Amino acid sequence: MQIEPGTPLADAVKAARSAALRGNVLGVDLAYAKAAKISPLVAHDHCATLLNLGAVARAAQRCDEYLSAGNDITLRVLRAQIRSAATDHVAAERDVRALRKLKLTELEQARLARVAALAAADRYDYPTAESELDAAERHFRRAGRPEQLEHIGRDRVLLDVRRGTRVTKIGGQAPRNPADFLRRAAALRREVRYEEALALMTRCLTSYQIEAALRFAVLYELTVLLVMTRQAGAARRLFPLLVAAAGPEVIAQLPDATQTLRPERRLSHVRRLIAEDELLKAEGMLGEGNSPLWHLTAAELAYAQGRLEQAARHFEVASRSGHAELTALALRKLGDTFADAGHEDLAAQHWAESHRIEENSADHHDGPSGKLRMLRAAPDEHDGRVRAAVRRVRRDGRKALAGLVVAVEAARGAAILTEPRNLPSFADLPASRRWLARTTRRLPKDQVVWMMHATPDQLHHVIIGRGITHVTTDVHIGDLTDTIRRLKSWKPKYDNAILGTLLGELARLIALDDVIEALPPKVTRIAVVAGDVLADVPLAGLPVPGTNRHLGVTHALSSLPCLSALRPLHRRSRGQRGDETALFRKAAELQRNLGRFPRVRIDAHGTNDRMNPGQSWLEFRDDRMSVEALGKLDFSACGTVVLGACESGMTQQRGHDEGAGFVRAAISAGAASVVAARWRTGDEVTRKVLDAFDRHLAKLPRDRALQHALREVADRHPADWACWSLHGDAGVQTSAGPLRRRLRKNGDPVPLETRPKVFLSFAGKDRPHAEQLRAELEARNVNAYLDENEIAPGDNVMAAIDEALATSDYYVLLWSANTPHREWVAKEWTGAFNLEMTRRRAFLFIVRLDEEPLPALLAPRKHIDLVDAADRLVAIWRSDRKSELPVFPQPVPPTPDGPTVAISVRSHDLGTTHVVMTPLHLTGAALYRSVFDAMQLPTEQATFDGAIGMRFTYELYQQNEPIPDDQSTVELTSDVVDIAVRVESYGPRGSQGNKEFRPLPEEGLDVDQQRMLLVNAFRHLLP
Repeated sequence: MQIEPGTPLADAVKAARSAALRGNVLGVDLAYAKAAKISPLVAHDHCATLLNLGAVARAAQRCDEYLSAGNDITLRVLRAQIRSAATDHVAAERDVRALRKLKLTELEQARLARVAALAAADRYDYPTAESELDAAERHFRRAGRPEQLEHIGRDRVLLDVRRGTRVTKIGGQAPRNPADFLRRAAALRREVRYEEALALMTRCLTSYQIEAALRFAVLYELTVLLVMTRQAGAARRLFPLLVAAAGPEVIAQLPDATQTLRPERRLSHVRRLIAEDELLKAEGMLGEGNSPLWHLTAAELAYAQGRLEQAARHFEVASRSGHAELTALALRKLGDTFADAGHEDLAAQHWAESHRIEENSADHHDGPSGKLRMLRAAPDEHDGRVRAAVRRVRRDGRKALAGLVVAVEAARGAAILTEPRNLPSFADLPASRRWLARTTRRLPKDQVVWMMHATPDQLHHVIIGRGITHVTTDVHIGDLTDTIRRLKSWKPKYDNAILGTLLGELARLIALDDVIEALPPKVTRIAVVAGDVLADVPLAGLPVPGTNRHLGVTHALSSLPCLSALRPLHRRSRGQRGDETALFRKAAELQRNLGRFPRVRIDAHGTNDRMNPGQSWLEFRDDRMSVEALGKLDFSACGTVVLGACESGMTQQRGHDEGAGFVRAAISAGAASVVAARWRTGDEVTRKVLDAFDRHLAKLPRDRALQHALREVADRHPADWACWSLHGDAGVQTSAGPLRRRLRKNGDPVPLETRPKVFLSFAGKDRPHAEQLRAELEARNVNAYLDENEIAPGDNVMAAIDEALATSDYYVLLWSANTPHREWVAKEWTGAFNLEMTRRRAFLFIVRLDEEPLPALLAPRKHIDLVDAADRLVAIWRSDRKSELPVFPQPVPPTPDGPTVAISVRSHDLGTTHVVMTPLHLTGAALYRSVFDAMQLPTEQATFDGAIGMRFTYELYQQNEPIPDDQSTVELTSDVVDIAVRVESYGPRGSQGNKEFRPLPEEGLDVDQQRMLLVNAFRHLLP
């Protein structure tokens, strides 16, 4: 258009173009509006300039105003372009169809062909889009506008990306306004570069004031990008803004406008109806079609109606669409269909293929955090199994819960196991129940296993005790991962309140209140099986809802790498029991003496490198040790390893669910359990916790010992103590049985039934030395017998001495010049000498008070000094207890009925071994009956007219393996059988006369009551 310089029209156009160079949309609009009043010929330039500046809404408004005054074809073509830029492809395509009935120039036909191509691509009609772009290219060439071919090339790139083809990055000038940002973000999104597009739109929102007409488009693009980057929580928070930007009129019209929507929008509405279980309405709206989206919708409808074969056929067709996201979705749902039909292998193949496509999409992201978030939010084959098992539980009820346990277990790593798990199919419910029964057969009554598995949109809790409970929490994996990531990045130098807030948020996200409510009554111990990011949760510090206490204080916690590790670690632990403890501060000492102690405490400083786990170290006084070096040590003799180093419990995720670190290295090297810290804490608190743990370990299982240790510092902030956690077997470390542990809990340094008895024999003139030795022995909790003090008046002296000798563990003769002249002393040591020959172990010991020669029978013996006699006797007692227990005949004489064999029934609880005659060939039930009858084992001991008491149960073991009490034949590989005694206290629920009993907590009976009940129950078995 030629404009005469210096005229008002020229000045107005010049001002508009100057404003356009500055990006001043308002200036452009006002200047062109002034020019349009002079000449309507500037209308096209006015609208085109606004469109180029990104003011789409203003351009559409001005275009409609100009068209209302006249039917200009060029403006109508421009309006189609404007509607296409506003993503209103339906209206744009309608304009194209109307304009193509008119006579158009080559340039106008080219522009309309580009609009038609974009509309076709939006409805996934790629052949039509290609054809339209070919037509646009021909029209541009005929119009003599080759510079426009660059736009055609860019359109082809976007079309290829949308079809799932990987292409080169999009270049071009930096966006200058919200419309440019919107176009560039859409282009990046089609190229699967979601992270870049999200950053671009975030910069747009923070740098520009978005005009009202573009606000909905910008918010919509941002919401889509948040969903595509698997940040559904943030996307949900934008929904209210999105609805407000769309306006109530648009929202209200959506349900009524479904019949007039284009097919793709109608199919989307049908899918929403299917999700809302409106199947009849969805079936009525589905209609006929052959596009991939139609097949996907038809498959979802058939699946919801239970027509699995028909659903599988439609999903198969939809999976060949060529569109990456639609293909991944169709394959994943095809896997669900096969899983529900019982074909687990086929289902796993399709789940894996779907995840592979998701991985390829994630590879388009430059940032590792974006890739990781995309992968975690993409369901894999493990998530597919868990989801399928959950659907079966909802369909079949509680009988399908065993299959859910197997599905969750399959998602946990098993690299720590030395043997394959041989998991059954989660769809085979009888096999799943048998596997679960075998795996949890030794689970204590007061303990449950809490398994957790996070799918992209839900967190599944499975609680296994005497029954199985399933709890589902709606939480997006992105929210959960973000909270745990922030928690792991917390440092002690930060404010403790930050950690407290994060722990509270995490307790809310995992719905800890629902889990606590689902726990069976009287359960106080929890073994946690969690993988992936959930393995990094410091469960001990989670606040228990409704209380001011924390989970590590209210319950005894431990963690397992997988449920299958429960039995192997327990078997390993039984062979590593003992009370000998070693503290290592030097690496050389640890390497040299590691195999000698069942309890090991490593006192070193720890350094954890999250980015490079190979640079994580334990700093000893003389050297440092890496994770790899620690894993090469032999911990096979260690039942409990305490890593006193800070950050020794931190792990680096390896694969989907396993963490590599010092804990895993020690357990893989043979340890049954490891106590470690997740972050740095103060030396004073560390010392208190670990010292208390060592103290309680002599009388409690490992998890309860750690719980009691944490209780001693629970008045401090969880930042000081919640870092400590127990990994591996949660059972007992001490070799003491339940009876001895029960007495230890009441503060008795040496249990009643294991307190040695020493017979002191001396001449009357040597009584001061005897009293001195007796005092030293009593100070060491050894019962010393002095005949004159122990024999009551009127008793038969010889009979009393014989009984005392027979019930003593050792006989000590104090020899001096006064001794040969005492006849009673000679008879005592002669009887002790004979008993030693009978018992075939050290029984008679000599303490020489002077140089008086010994009798010929005693002369070859080594004597001990009075100064260290007490210590020597205690050391000998401990040595005897390690190697062999005192042996006694069975209390009831045997009445053989056929061939018999003698077996030694050894009880570490009672500190004795009894010889029992049993039939030569017997079943497990017969062995239990023979031992029960021969030893007259009590099942209950009551007092106070039955108001309180104890119940006893027993279990036989052979080489640390339990002997089943059933009709299976027992093959005894040795003549020694161990018997374990378990104790349960009870008391009246109401008045003294009420005989309805309830179990008492272990603290319910005081030490005197326990001692009295135990001695009365087992008096006939004790020496």
